[in-house]
Amino acid sequence: MIFVRLIICIFFLSLVTNLPSEDKNNYLDNPEVLSFIEFMQKKHGFLKKELTELFSSARFQEKVIRIMNRQPEGTMTWYQYKEMMVTKERANSGEFFINSYREDLKRAEDIYGVPAEVIASIIGIETRYGKITGNIRVIDSLATLSFNYPRREKFFRKQLEEFILLGREESLDIKKIKGSIAGAMGYGQFMPDSYRKYAVDFDFDGRRDILNNPIDAIGSVANFLSKKGKWEPNTEIVLKAKVLKNQSPTFPSSFKPHMTVRELKKIGLEPFSRLSRNTLVVPIELEGEKGKEYWLGLKNYHALSRYNRSKLYIMAVAEFSYSLENFFY
Repeated sequence: MIFVRLIICIFFLSLVTNLPSEDKNNYLDNPEVLSFIEFMQKKHGFLKKELTELFSSARFQEKVIRIMNRQPEGTMTWYQYKEMMVTKERANSGEFFINSYREDLKRAEDIYGVPAEVIASIIGIETRYGKITGNIRVIDSLATLSFNYPRREKFFRKQLEEFILLGREESLDIKKIKGSIAGAMGYGQFMPDSYRKYAVDFDFDGRRDILNNPIDAIGSVANFLSKKGKWEPNTEIVLKAKVLKNQSPTFPSSFKPHMTVRELKKIGLEPFSRLSRNTLVVPIELEGEKGKEYWLGLKNYHALSRYNRSKLYIMAVAEFSYSLENFFY
């Protein structure tokens, strides 16, 4: 009797262990994907056949999830980040880029009010002037983040919708486009919604191509900062601050200026440079090479946060832009 029970247990155990495991690569087995296909049919008029073909080609990317959970903002100090991003090699590439597209950079500055060195800085920080634009298919990264990353699935499902629309509008083969782990694309690493809203045909060839055309990328970065960021011409990004004697500043993290210079004294800071007492600023604390550094973000600090909500990124763009200024004169 015991032997019979043992045989039965082994039989059922074999059934359980041989059950097919969830295949994350087969997105067409996922009910949420099927609902998304139906949504795209009804809202935007896509054919079920073309969307089924698209998602049958999509592949789950485990490394996308892994890297998304380990962003530099939470793992690096400002000193480490600056050492990695603001380098002599990147500056040399920046000089070559500026010499190649000087007129386009200055034209973008004239039209949108964003300094040419800031535009060049962003493209350099993002992709080293088009050298590193990402090696993961965007459809794979967006499918992974839309259906296998619950923490931000709503945001990435919207990006997936925008990406498919972008392909139709710009006649792009979206099964071939590669980008970052988050689905950002091209010289300036635009997310799909930003591509649709802010990319411009800056060389007037009839196409908005920020994937391969640096001139379109220059105009598009400037347009983004002007329209979405509300860039304020002739205004600094950040200014250095100093700690008042015997004070230990503490303040909440923010990207939007919300405190007047007059109010800074209450938290133990004051600007090195002369500013109107009613100027709105956001205090910034960073871990530098020799300890804590304090800065004040102005309106354009907030403008850059619309591009990337990381104080390390914003500071790197500002720092790198200062090193590029001389190449314009």
